[in-house]
Amino acid sequence: MSLSPSSFDAADTPRPQDLAQRRQQLKAQRKVRFYTMAWRAFAITGLACGSVWLATSPIWLIRSAQQVEVSDNQLLSDENIQALLPVPYPQSLLKVQPGQLKASLTAYPPVEDAVVSRRLLPPGLHVKLTERVPVAIALPDTAFPVSAIPDQPIPFREPGLLDAQGYWMPRNSYSVLGAEAVPPKLTVIGMRPGYESAWQTIYREVSKSPVAITAIDWKDLNNLVLQTELGSVHLGPYGSSFATQLGALDQLRALEQEVNPETVVFIDLRDPNNPVVETLQATNPPEGVP
Repeated sequence: MSLSPSSFDAADTPRPQDLAQRRQQLKAQRKVRFYTMAWRAFAITGLACGSVWLATSPIWLIRSAQQVEVSDNQLLSDENIQALLPVPYPQSLLKVQPGQLKASLTAYPPVEDAVVSRRLLPPGLHVKLTERVPVAIALPDTAFPVSAIPDQPIPFREPGLLDAQGYWMPRNSYSVLGAEAVPPKLTVIGMRPGYESAWQTIYREVSKSPVAITAIDWKDLNNLVLQTELGSVHLGPYGSSFATQLGALDQLRALEQEVNPETVVFIDLRDPNNPVVETLQATNPPEGVP
């Protein structure tokens, strides 16, 4: 059986009902897209207006430094930190940039780190502080030549303060901020840039030594000298045996019972297994002299 071309044209021709249904579907889709775009535009406009309202509303204003809460500070007072923040009062809470405030605080040597965050209720700021606590007074080596020696770091040229990590800061770092820091009891002479790692070990061992140590003379890199309750102690170049040397020094605490401390010139602990006590030699008067 054969089909004529007219039979195919009649089968492929859409019915009027189908065309009407298709037009209704397209109309409904256009209406949905229109309302979706309208609601999106409305939401964006509302968000923008809301942001402007929040930024300008007096509810979210920081009116004074009293709205800045400070925590974890020990040496710097709340007032010290509040005065360091470059915030023009009154200021919108949303216009405050915590990252910029952190950078401004950490620019001061006593501040090691700071976390600044906004507080919505009540409106304000919170500053969580990490301070550099000075553990030693760093004195310069005045006898060190001004001209640099090749491959040898130049000691700091001004008095300063050191923290436990070896960070050097000017001695007036706290006073210029209106804070008072108790001067450390430990003194270091000849501290150099780049020796932070060695200093961390030295300070850790010194701070837990049973023998009281009041000064560390680091002027001569070939001979680290400690001023202790037992007298001057020579250790030679600083190295991995430092903790062992301090242990040997602890074993010499009974020295005062055997040797007059006034006659001790220094204690040589270059070899911690064979300590040597250098004493003043008594001189015998010539014959006939009483």
